[in-house]
Amino acid sequence: MKQHAIRTTAIVIFFLLTLSVKGFANPWAIDGMIGKEASPFTLKNLSGQEVSLTDFRGKVILLNFWATWCPPCIAEIPRFNKLRKAYAKKNFEIVAVSTDRSLSTARKFIRKHPVSFIVLHDSSIKVSRKYNVFSIPTTFLIDKKGKIVEKFLGGHDWNSPEIRKKIDELL
Repeated sequence: MKQHAIRTTAIVIFFLLTLSVKGFANPWAIDGMIGKEASPFTLKNLSGQEVSLTDFRGKVILLNFWATWCPPCIAEIPRFNKLRKAYAKKNFEIVAVSTDRSLSTARKFIRKHPVSFIVLHDSSIKVSRKYNVFSIPTTFLIDKKGKIVEKFLGGHDWNSPEIRKKIDELL
């Protein structure tokens, strides 16, 4: 049994490494994004207006990738709302990128779960791929110059003293 598990793990690792060498997405590439400039993109918000990441240059940004069917993502919404309210008068923005296939699904969800932050829609998942997002929620902390400072995988308490300290240091 143990040898089977080791063999399976080795095959999976080999497969993933082979894909990354051949130019396919690499789940570990996300780690290499820290310290680099955030890739620019333009997506539509839930009203259909185009919004670019560069529109927020000069602000500290939490860039969150999420979906309406993701329980940890849903749990983060009140935390993001609280964080947005706490930093409303500062150079800080939360930009949430919905990876739902349907824009109408995201719109319906937001009507039921109001947010105080910007929600964009990435139905083609091109931006998610650009950011090497393999699981959701995935969130990036971006400084005022547009550099990725940190990544967060999974749900977090966005109002914890540790996270607020990181944001405050960038402001």
